[in-house]
Amino acid sequence: MKKIFLGLFILGTLGMAQQNYEVYVKNGVKISQSEADRDSKEIDKIINDKIISRYNNEGKKVLMEKSKKLYNKYLNDLLSSKIKDFPKNQQQPLKVFLSKLSGIVAQNGLNEIDKIEISVKEISFLEKNKAKVNVLVKYKDIDDEIDDEIIEETFKKSGITDKEMEHFEKISKAKLDKFYKYFEEEIKEEIKDSDYGEKVIEIEIKKVNGKWQIDFDYNDLINEMLKGLEDSFKSMKNDIDD
Repeated sequence: MKKIFLGLFILGTLGMAQQNYEVYVKNGVKISQSEADRDSKEIDKIINDKIISRYNNEGKKVLMEKSKKLYNKYLNDLLSSKIKDFPKNQQQPLKVFLSKLSGIVAQNGLNEIDKIEISVKEISFLEKNKAKVNVLVKYKDIDDEIDDEIIEETFKKSGITDKEMEHFEKISKAKLDKFYKYFEEEIKEEIKDSDYGEKVIEIEIKKVNGKWQIDFDYNDLINEMLKGLEDSFKSMKNDIDD
């Protein structure tokens, strides 16, 4: 998961706490506080019904499945780039090893998808019948790269020596299994200690024939999240190729 930040769209002179979000009215817009109060509740309900609830009930599963496919798409290229300079007799064992490590990182990272929180952060009335909603996505901001210190420390804990590393294809399965076990424990701890990242998505909503309507659904939300993940994989591959 990659850090993605969008600018907050803050307007107006009227700012008040309203449930868990803020309500703003752009200067010059003729709308009473009671109207802003009523309409913001309607808008909040629409966003929750059409985006947030659908994401929680359906979208998380879709995002998980698409993320796994995207991960597998880039994995082979990443591994091939990483091992190309090693002796041929070590390349396949190393590929299996790195694939296992990447799988541990990916699985534990993808588990965090289920914990992503989405909420209405801010409603800004641009006109009497037009508003912009900031939807806040809160997630664990997990680093794209595995810390070399974690790898080195885990090798020591599992009893794999520097000499054995020179002949990687000869390392015993028992030692590698220990390595994977300790490595996963370290990754889980890293994720636990990671800070939260935030992404703000701006959605426009209009009142048509007296009813608030949006041209946006959770599929757009998922695609935007996937784009950030794909950019992260591309960045990782470019770093390796360089």
